[in-house]
Amino acid sequence: MLDTVKLFTKEFDISKANNFQHSITTNFATGEVKSEKLFCNTGTGHFDIMNNGGERQLFFTASVPKLLYGNSLREAQEQDIDRTLQAMDVQFRKAGVVVDKEAYGSMPVSRIDYCRNVPVQHSIVDYLALLRNCSFGRRNRTSWKTETVLFFNGSQEFTAYNKVLEVKSSPVQSLAAGVNASTPENILRFESRLKNAETVKRTLHRRTFLECWNFQLAKEKLLSDFDTIVQNVGQQLELNFMEDSEKLLSLRDKRNSFFLFISEKGIPLFLAQYNNDFELIKKLLLTAYQRRQAFYYLKQLKQFYAEHRTPQDRHLLQELREKLAS
Repeated sequence: MLDTVKLFTKEFDISKANNFQHSITTNFATGEVKSEKLFCNTGTGHFDIMNNGGERQLFFTASVPKLLYGNSLREAQEQDIDRTLQAMDVQFRKAGVVVDKEAYGSMPVSRIDYCRNVPVQHSIVDYLALLRNCSFGRRNRTSWKTETVLFFNGSQEFTAYNKVLEVKSSPVQSLAAGVNASTPENILRFESRLKNAETVKRTLHRRTFLECWNFQLAKEKLLSDFDTIVQNVGQQLELNFMEDSEKLLSLRDKRNSFFLFISEKGIPLFLAQYNNDFELIKKLLLTAYQRRQAFYYLKQLKQFYAEHRTPQDRHLLQELREKLAS
């Protein structure tokens, strides 16, 4: 249930035989040095050394599943903590960083991503279309190319995406995970990301890596975020409505304007974004068209819905919540 973690410490040394590189950022106009740091990529880990208030700090970022399994499709298990600490020690040695071997677990966390793979019964796009109607304090971002919905505010993110599709895009991960082009894409990955040390401390009331390695805490955080976005579904529907109304108005004078508008999303996604609420869709159409034209388009949408709807409500969001809670 842990994916990416970022740890930091002031208690470290660099061996003479190290793999760090020096990076300097300067002002293009004046040549003044704006920042400098040492960094090292080990393949499955990344190190940065930066000055913070006159003191050197080391930051280590890694995906726990990649450390353990060479790919991020598999989930770390609660009993994997000792293996994870050993894998971290290998990365530190590879970079040339010297720390107390017992210090890894007590390092403070400046980012942590809790995650859960949820096997789904239907097309992942069906779930994402429903989730897209939700919000997390601010607007979400959707990429249908990567089949991802991302919810965010200033310090946290909550995302759902097609995990098998992501793994397929990386030859290295595909090989390590035993995934190929014919592997079914039936894993919806949820991740709750806390993006800085203050947020980790304030939200989790934990500080160190070992304190945050708590799978009950991870489950509770994922469920809390899921419930938060689902409660805010109305707010996101309002945002969809305002944007779509402006788009329709901008196309209104063009020939076949509604079909130009609907072709950008497709009718199934459009209906899903409005939760098949035809009263709301009628209201949207009336912001751009005369009553007769609006009702004509509404009739065509209802006909499509009647021909393509499933025999029974799938309750997709409830399905996701039950699996997250299991």
